[in-house]
Amino acid sequence: MRNMHKSLLLSFAMLHLVATTLAAARDDARATSLLGKYCVDCHNGDSPEGDLSLSGINAFADLDTRVWANMLEKIQLGEMPPEEAKQPSSADKQLAMEWIAAELRRNGVVVEDKSRLPNYGNLVDHEALFHQPDPHPAPATPVRLWRIRPEAYRKHLDGPQPLSMIPGHQISDFSALHVVDESAAEIVLRNASALVTRQIAFTQSDGKLVPANGADKNLVALMRAEEPDEAAIADAITSQFERALDRKPTDAELERTMALWRDVTDEVGPTHGLRVALTVPFLKPEAVYRLELGSGSLDEHGRRRLSPREIAQAISYALSNNRSLLSENTPLATRDEVAAAVQRLLERPLDQTPRMLGFFDEYFDYQKAKGVFKEGQSWASQLVRDTEVLIRHIVEEDKDVLKRLLTTDSVHVSRAYPFASNNIAQAYGLAPDFKRVGEMVRMPGLRAGMLTQPSWLIAHSGNFDNDPVRRGKWIRERLLGGTIPDVPISVDAVVPDHPEKTLRERFAVTRDAYCWKCHQKMDLLGLP
Repeated sequence: MRNMHKSLLLSFAMLHLVATTLAAARDDARATSLLGKYCVDCHNGDSPEGDLSLSGINAFADLDTRVWANMLEKIQLGEMPPEEAKQPSSADKQLAMEWIAAELRRNGVVVEDKSRLPNYGNLVDHEALFHQPDPHPAPATPVRLWRIRPEAYRKHLDGPQPLSMIPGHQISDFSALHVVDESAAEIVLRNASALVTRQIAFTQSDGKLVPANGADKNLVALMRAEEPDEAAIADAITSQFERALDRKPTDAELERTMALWRDVTDEVGPTHGLRVALTVPFLKPEAVYRLELGSGSLDEHGRRRLSPREIAQAISYALSNNRSLLSENTPLATRDEVAAAVQRLLERPLDQTPRMLGFFDEYFDYQKAKGVFKEGQSWASQLVRDTEVLIRHIVEEDKDVLKRLLTTDSVHVSRAYPFASNNIAQAYGLAPDFKRVGEMVRMPGLRAGMLTQPSWLIAHSGNFDNDPVRRGKWIRERLLGGTIPDVPISVDAVVPDHPEKTLRERFAVTRDAYCWKCHQKMDLLGLP
């Protein structure tokens, strides 16, 4: 009987293996048939496009994983098939991407969906966005963890943001950019420990503990107690949750934290026990991320509505660095209630909703002009300030904001001019004896919106030269919603240094056929 049982198990295992193998073979066949249908016309013969031939490819093993990874990125970013070629359906495109990604993971390759990053273009299909006659029947976003931006994090924890930015990405709270690695976890712990240390800091006077400046006298009183009062400790932990997360702990959270307090107190004493327990709320994911998980049951489309707390924080952080911009009693149960709450906030002064202006700071990314030059930071800072005033002026008037930001011939020139550096005069093309009249100065024919602001031009330049590639890439990705592939690792992307040639002449090297595939999307947009 035992042998029969083993035989049955072996048979089922073999059947499962055969079924899995057949399914994988079918997936291989379906995916590779798409290559034959949409890719082989260009990628075959003696001179295949990109020196890549896909003739005879019948399985994943027929190509190097690096080729598949590059192919996946091209499909994700809409580079393959090219616009003039026959296009697969959305379902076929999704099948091909899922199959390649699954096979790459099976072969130990880390798969990154770059289309989720802010600098890789507009994720909304333009045809669907501008020409789709009917709205999507069930719009929804995926479950997400949003990084709390540095200003908001410091407001609550008064420490450095633990999640560093990926170079080249300026959207400071974008959800897909950041993970908590070992070094980030150490910063989270250090921030929490430092904050609790300040809360319970004290000095001794006449044998008594006296709260230090900025310390919490109630917590210091708990430190003085000879016999810990569990009810008082529980109240302190509850207050700490409210301070760190704007909510009370759940029963399970409170019990776990109390158990931790008891264990540490028994092991090393009440002072350490209280310190550790008070640190717990600041180590929760909510202290570092804004959560979009949803609550309640799924609807008929498989969607789960965000909780009122999640909606309130999403709105608050969208318009400010304060997670409690909306009160707890704000009704947010319906679309109309959410719209009404947002409208009331939009009617407030910009100083109460600073992210309205902060969005344009990050979108145009002109603030980094202050760091381009090692010298002259003061006048560069003044140019940045001029741009801030211009943006505020247009946003406050609230008329065709984006259009005016991109086309206005008005600029703001500091009142310090002409007493500031001559660099400012040169940046604006102003005469040395220029006299400002009024808040704004019109410069028709010389200035046309943000992309001609000196601060933006400097921010998207190198230390010594203009950088048409950097500017063109920004325009293609940020303004036009396009994509530019990463520079191949084998390419030395350096423009020759020939002082006798103009910048346009030096950039002629990018017209090489291999380079021009990408540079044609940037250079003409960025060259003066």
